[in-house]
Amino acid sequence: MTKFRLYLDKDAETKWLNEMADQGWAMIGFFAGFYKFEKTEKGKWRYQVDFGEKFGAVTEDYREFMNEAGIEIVQNWGYWVILRKPASDGEFRLYTDVESSIEHYTKILTMFKVVFIIELFCLLIEILAALNGAAIGWVFACIVGALTFAVLNAAVKTKNTVLELKARQSGIDPEKDERQFSPALMAGLLLNSCALMMGHSDSLSATMTGPVKTAMHIVAIILMLVGIVKTASKCGK
Repeated sequence: MTKFRLYLDKDAETKWLNEMADQGWAMIGFFAGFYKFEKTEKGKWRYQVDFGEKFGAVTEDYREFMNEAGIEIVQNWGYWVILRKPASDGEFRLYTDVESSIEHYTKILTMFKVVFIIELFCLLIEILAALNGAAIGWVFACIVGALTFAVLNAAVKTKNTVLELKARQSGIDPEKDERQFSPALMAGLLLNSCALMMGHSDSLSATMTGPVKTAMHIVAIILMLVGIVKTASKCGK
């Protein structure tokens, strides 16, 4: 059986894989969002999703460590590594202390930040192409924009996880340490400021700054609207 899913949240993905295992479906392969399952005994396997050190591969030390721990590497995709072990071995957890969990999620957050910057740059290019007459550019801009916001949302969730773990480590109530302003709002304000600064730059020609400024303003407005909604929802809780 094959199922299609797109996950940026490793915890949600882990939960789903274990739910499938409880129903008697063991995940045995993955490619570009397509998960391959085989029928097996219900609840036979427990799954975890880890974040590796290398893109597209795992180190020999990592592989040996997992083998010694009785953990099978099911699939490696990008930096993500899908692992499983028999449920009969007991609870399957990769990071059992707060410090290692903080380090783990911080690495994931760094990756999301890099991807977000790349996606934002691609979005600006697509909007610029559309403004220059390439109608198909708006289609690609919508697709890239959706991916950009998905990555941003994943980054925010991961950041909140890191903050909660740090608060727990220091003995602070996570609710009292909650940030009130959405990163999307701050990113929008920063991008809008950059666009305004471009207009006052003598080193850039008007033919260059015009379309670029428009594209930047559009993206900034979208980011700020998303940020305002997220901030309002936080304050309303």
